[in-house]
Amino acid sequence: MSAVKENAIISVENGLVSHGNVIPEQLTIRSDNGSQYTSNAFRKSMSVLGLKLEHIAVNTPEQNGHIESFHKTLKKEYIWPMDFANYQQAEQTIKEAFTDYNQYRIHSSLGYLTPHEFIASLTKVTNNA
Repeated sequence: MSAVKENAIISVENGLVSHGNVIPEQLTIRSDNGSQYTSNAFRKSMSVLGLKLEHIAVNTPEQNGHIESFHKTLKKEYIWPMDFANYQQAEQTIKEAFTDYNQYRIHSSLGYLTPHEFIASLTKVTNNA
């Protein structure tokens, strides 16, 4: 299996582990049509994990507006203003950007909650049901 496909699968697995209270069968992985996401290995892994998988149509980034918005924010606010001295500094800055974006930055699309607060609210609803 190629490293790219393997990294895509590991990323999803890590996401499930870090949010241990989610129910995989209630989640849908939406992706573009990159080779790692359309590969048999990725599709089979998502099925084994109990995740639904859907792909956006080719050349329609508006179908994945949330991730397009995230990429814009990541570039404009966290990467482009920096002058990285080396790869390690860039990697650390991007890790910090993900932490900020998910734990501290509120999102209007999530009712002005951070992604962590939003996921916690879903977990509470699921547990109280």
